[in-house]
Amino acid sequence: MNDHQNDPLLAEAIARRDESRAQILRSRANRLGGSAVDRLANAFDKMAEQAEKAARQSSTALSNIEPVKPDPEGTSRQLADSEGNFAANAEVAGVGGIGIKASNTDVSTGKPAQTIQQAGEAVMPGAQKIVGDQPVDGNRNAGTGESDERSKVEIPATWKDLTWQERRSLASKLSDDPISNGEEANAAIEAELKRRG
Repeated sequence: MNDHQNDPLLAEAIARRDESRAQILRSRANRLGGSAVDRLANAFDKMAEQAEKAARQSSTALSNIEPVKPDPEGTSRQLADSEGNFAANAEVAGVGGIGIKASNTDVSTGKPAQTIQQAGEAVMPGAQKIVGDQPVDGNRNAGTGESDERSKVEIPATWKDLTWQERRSLASKLSDDPISNGEEANAAIEAELKRRG
């Protein structure tokens, strides 16, 4: 219970415990300080001195421990992945998903990944890499057949000549994101055309 080298909360608790003990023993030594009980008073006095010394040591140990610093990268409490690599940055730290191994590793090099695209490898059919609660590459329904359904949606060669409402209707079949204007519709259609290659 006295190992407080790396834990500020434990060190503070130990310091408070030792200080309380010293105060109790000092008050007993002062209360019993008559001639009939001098030996008992001396014993409590010595115990109080030892407790005060322990309290000082605990307070010194507490003051020497660095306070917990904020973690702007968001990686301090992350675990190593299956390859033994820790996340290089907050973006990679958020990569995960069922059926994803080596979530902090660039599997092509075996070194820590620097981006979410490099990180992780799917090892199960239909596995989807996610960052936080969002799928990587915006493909929210990978492995569910949704991309196959999108491939069946016909995009006319003259889609740019459609009214923005018609483009929005077409784009809503090609994207999980809500489409509210012509620019978003164009972006969704172009993204789907690019995906189809």
